[in-house]
Amino acid sequence: MENIKKFERIVHIFFLLQSRAVLPIEELTEKFQVTRRTIYRDLSILERAGIPLVNNPGAGYSIIDGFRLPPSRFNEGEVLSVMIAEKIMRNHETESVRRNFEQVLTKIKSSFHSHQKHEILHLQDKLLIKEKFDAKDYVSNIMDTLLKSAVNKKLTDILYKNAKGDKPNLRTVEPVGVFNENGNWYLLAYCHSRCDYRNFRLDRIQKLDVQEKYFEKDHPSINELNERLHSQYFTKITVTVDRKYAHFLSFERDDFGYVKEVITSETVLMYFNCKSHPASFVRWFLRFVDVGEITEPAHLKEELSVILKAGMMRMGKMAFI
Repeated sequence: MENIKKFERIVHIFFLLQSRAVLPIEELTEKFQVTRRTIYRDLSILERAGIPLVNNPGAGYSIIDGFRLPPSRFNEGEVLSVMIAEKIMRNHETESVRRNFEQVLTKIKSSFHSHQKHEILHLQDKLLIKEKFDAKDYVSNIMDTLLKSAVNKKLTDILYKNAKGDKPNLRTVEPVGVFNENGNWYLLAYCHSRCDYRNFRLDRIQKLDVQEKYFEKDHPSINELNERLHSQYFTKITVTVDRKYAHFLSFERDDFGYVKEVITSETVLMYFNCKSHPASFVRWFLRFVDVGEITEPAHLKEELSVILKAGMMRMGKMAFI
């Protein structure tokens, strides 16, 4: 059994090496939960099997450029996953991303056996992805351009229109990366105008120009920066809901930064780190005001009360029309 596990690990390492430019030793030890010495032995076995490995000091290992074995075969579960991914990506609103993914998928499918290709054909009408991403009006090839600018460390000028609809203003930014959140794509970049990191919605970028000038600063990863920015800009909210009706909130609560809940005999106490504007949370929670209440912060309780009073007054006026 131990030999089987060892063989599977070595094969997995080989496929990882083929799929990556450089593979750090630390990543392998963490992934397989083995020592560095074990990983070095596995790599030595691959070298003796004829795989030309290169040790990149301080970075990790890689395979000599140009070396490839014939494409591997896919099992039934992997074939099904490819089909599901294809269905999902057909709904992607960004044309360049969708087009590039289709090209990659074509290359993957070329490695399928004949019976696997027929299997996908017969499975096509067995899976339905109903959700459609909202169509956005993006600058042409904006995703590709921004990602390349981030990788190549090139200063980029964007003509940006804010949420208020004011006249677009020109910003010079150092792109860090692109991410998707709550149905929108964002550029995370260091903004020269604000001298700080900012998020820019891609559909609000009216024009995009990549300069020939490079920026020198080494920015943290987009994951690190995104977590850092979100930790700075969220509102802690607590609500209490009658236990009998608490499940109704579960359908959308993740959109408002749901963290955890504490269940008692009669109520459910829910905690949120809301990244949206607090007013949007209040208006969402308005649907459940007959079965729950906002416990904290106090100013949101007051805002909810103001909205309810305004609504009652409006309904009273309409009754006399």
